Amino acid sequence: MTNLDAQSSNVVLIVRPANFGFNEEAATTNAFMQEAKTLNTDQVKLRAQEEFDGLAAALRAEGVQVVVVEDSDVPVKPDAVFPNNWFSTHPNGVFVTYPM
Repeated sequence: MTNLDAQSSNVVLIVRPANFGFNEEAATTNAFMQEAKTLNTDQVKLRAQEEFDGLAAALRAEGVQVVVVEDSDVPVKPDAVFPNNWFSTHPNGVFVTYPM
């Protein structure tokens, strides 16, 4: 095992969106946040879930173990696929959080 192997993961945890969509609050400070003009709310949600499922399938096809956490419907979190924080686990049992 190389040092790079010791620092690379073959497992990811990702959040499947329940209500992906425009986040009015985030749009005030994020120029990339644009409201869909040609799709309704349900179409945006379905498209996001399809893209999510495609990403999970592509990762699995490359041998990555994918742990999927389902977002809850309530409260509505339109950008739940973009976690504010991330974490890593280590063979010695250490759990490290990395706030954004």
